[in-house]
Amino acid sequence: MAKVRGLGRGLESLIPAAPPVAERDAPLKEGGDGVWELRVDRIVANRWQPRHEFDQDRLEELARSIETDGLINPLVVRLGQDGGYELIAGERRLRAMRDILGRETVPVRLMRVEDARMRELALVENLQREDLNPIEEAAAFDEMVSKLGLTHEEVAKRLNKGAGYRSVITNRIRLLSLPEEVKRMVAARELEPTKARAIAALENPVLQIKLARRIVEEGLSTAQVEKMVADLKKEKNRTATPEKVLPPHVADLEDRLRRHFGSKVVVEDKDGKGRIVVEYYSVDDAQRILERMGVRLGDLE
Repeated sequence: MAKVRGLGRGLESLIPAAPPVAERDAPLKEGGDGVWELRVDRIVANRWQPRHEFDQDRLEELARSIETDGLINPLVVRLGQDGGYELIAGERRLRAMRDILGRETVPVRLMRVEDARMRELALVENLQREDLNPIEEAAAFDEMVSKLGLTHEEVAKRLNKGAGYRSVITNRIRLLSLPEEVKRMVAARELEPTKARAIAALENPVLQIKLARRIVEEGLSTAQVEKMVADLKKEKNRTATPEKVLPPHVADLEDRLRRHFGSKVVVEDKDGKGRIVVEYYSVDDAQRILERMGVRLGDLE
């Protein structure tokens, strides 16, 4: 039976303990050794939780382990602004105890931690577990780089990985530039990350989607995919006209918009004026892009 994997001493030692709570905090009962019993209905999820999927079989396995051996490491929470308690780490343990075992209280450590540090701890804890799907992992890496301002080397150090892990981080983040349909295949583990990374070398999202579908349907190997991509790029080079070199600020904007919308984006700029073209490849894809822009078709007159 699998043992519970918790935060361990290393991560907890990085977070200062919060001061003792007042008597008004009825949801808490002191349990000794800095551990409190907290009612589960007062715990809210970590807003920066990178995990979007929770495997039910693994949660049930965790619940059985907790029921048999007890909870080795308590959850970690902080006092929220509304009087509730925000989860810093331990959502799988919370779900196993609350949803499967039906526990009304769970053991927690109450810590004091600022938003930026809490975001980093949530990302690091989940990445260290190594069971995020590849797209969740890519998004977590990207958040550490874009939101926390870390380099790829610094991300690797936060995860206690060697210098060679930088290439893993770089290749994972590249997956975020793929069309949504391809990313869904990768998240569902229908398409292996190495094959998806090869597809990312193509610039045409339509070709990327077609090739991804073919890979899944025909079970193509990574070597076959890489050869197909190389052939497609050679064909393009033979027929393509020379591309105009974009100014760095325009190229950077195109790249960031492409990653945001998960689709091809062209930025045309002349003297600070121009247009932005976002491509879509189906009605559903258009709706997805509009929603990323904050537009709902039903709200339009």
